[in-house]
Amino acid sequence: MGLQQTYIRYLDSSFRHYYLCRYLPLSAGKDTFSHSLLRFKRRIQPDLDAWIDCSLEVLKEIPPPRDTVILRALQHDETSARKEFPTALDILGQTLARHFDCRYLPSLLLKSRVTLPCKQLTRRQRMTELRDVYSIAPLPPIQTQPLPQSPDTLPPIQIQSPPPFLLIDDILTTGATMRTLIHTLRRQFPSCPIRIFTLTRADYTPAPGQPPPPHGSTYSTETLKSKILANTV
Repeated sequence: MGLQQTYIRYLDSSFRHYYLCRYLPLSAGKDTFSHSLLRFKRRIQPDLDAWIDCSLEVLKEIPPPRDTVILRALQHDETSARKEFPTALDILGQTLARHFDCRYLPSLLLKSRVTLPCKQLTRRQRMTELRDVYSIAPLPPIQTQPLPQSPDTLPPIQIQSPPPFLLIDDILTTGATMRTLIHTLRRQFPSCPIRIFTLTRADYTPAPGQPPPPHGSTYSTETLKSKILANTV
């Protein structure tokens, strides 16, 4: 299975969204991937490794540039990334950064307050809940040309050209969170390239012949990987 691709529209621009497969949310029924994603979120094996391995495998098709900054969406109860207890997305981001020689900087994104869980909110309610909540912390220095010195004042630290960003999340449902992150990044870096990668894209229509979800932890990482990569819905 090749990497799935669509676009997220924001204002007058389209941003590429890559994902592994579609899945049926638990609220709409049951399938293999809704259960496996819950296990991924909880960092339970073999699901954690399987989703990460699949991500590495398919992203080889469109490897991010070496100077890419990888960011993850913050959870609703976070105002910043928690270094003391990395989430499954942190592990995914760190792995992608190591493999593709990028920078994973979850601390770059900040929230002014905790937010309501988006699960039960409509698209409009999600956008309202997330409006003006995110901000960007100072970007750590990267390789740049020396800045000219002024005899009177020192110029602020600047980036000669904004780095490309890769936004990651486990699920894309309405796209409200990603549009919010795009808005936040473009407000500070108006011309920065942005791509999105999620493990899945929500699909509320069950596919005919969808295999039953695996039970327990008796299936191996390779078995789960084959199920993910074979999902061509």
